[in-house]
Amino acid sequence: MSISRFILVRHGETAGNKEGLFYGSTDLPLTDNGHRQAATVASYLRDIQIDTILISELQRARQTAEYIRTPENHHYHCDPRLNEMHFGEWEMKHYSEIAARFPADWDTWMKDWQHAAPTGGEPFPQFAARVQAVADELRREASETPATRLIVAHKGVLGLIIARWFGLPAEAMWQFPCEQDSYSVAECRDGFMTLAVFNGRSCFTPVV
Repeated sequence: MSISRFILVRHGETAGNKEGLFYGSTDLPLTDNGHRQAATVASYLRDIQIDTILISELQRARQTAEYIRTPENHHYHCDPRLNEMHFGEWEMKHYSEIAARFPADWDTWMKDWQHAAPTGGEPFPQFAARVQAVADELRREASETPATRLIVAHKGVLGLIIARWFGLPAEAMWQFPCEQDSYSVAECRDGFMTLAVFNGRSCFTPVV
């Protein structure tokens, strides 16, 4: 039985996370704590042979991946479809400021975010479609070519990918909140997906 593994890692902490702000496309670096988180995750994965590294275009993903990659994995595959959602005029703002400055759009978002868009930002259906397209491609590749693939991306992106792999609607992304100092593992065995680890915080030992 052929086995492919996806190791899913959310980038480490940024100032936007620390301050509780809406942000997605803003290209923030890791905080000192974010660097520590990335180093910790790398220690959990130190004995794993990773064949391919896929990351978003944003520096917080790249900085996190730097801790995990080995000399054999010196190339990244950057895919803009793995970028976090673009929140337009809501970027780098607290929800209280957004509600005060854009009350109508905020009200629409709160009532039906699955079909809405932040002010001047990316509509959620468009965001979901691009991420789901990546998820479908990766699943096909896993079925055809057994390998261990590392994906370093963002909370919304990783949640959508997992939901897609398990046949759940896009809004189920919030049932898979990938945390910043952990890793998750999805396995594909002859096309059948399983979630082997979720928010793991110990050294990963694959089960054959």
